[in-house]
Amino acid sequence: MGMFSPVKPGHWRVWSEKDPRWNKSGGGLVGSFMMPKDAEDWVEQRKKKLGEEPPDDLEFTYMKD
Repeated sequence: MGMFSPVKPGHWRVWSEKDPRWNKSGGGLVGSFMMPKDAEDWVEQRKKKLGEEPPDDLEFTYMKD
């Protein structure tokens, strides 16, 4: 990972005010203005476990370390 790499180690958060069952935070590679892979994996796990699509207010954010 170079100095100017768009993806770097950091922390992410996924949340919904309507349905907190979808809320989670974690660490991993973040950047490129996209949902981090670990956060995407969390959402997919929730979809399978809950048998439903994410709430319409589901958001994500991240911060590079």
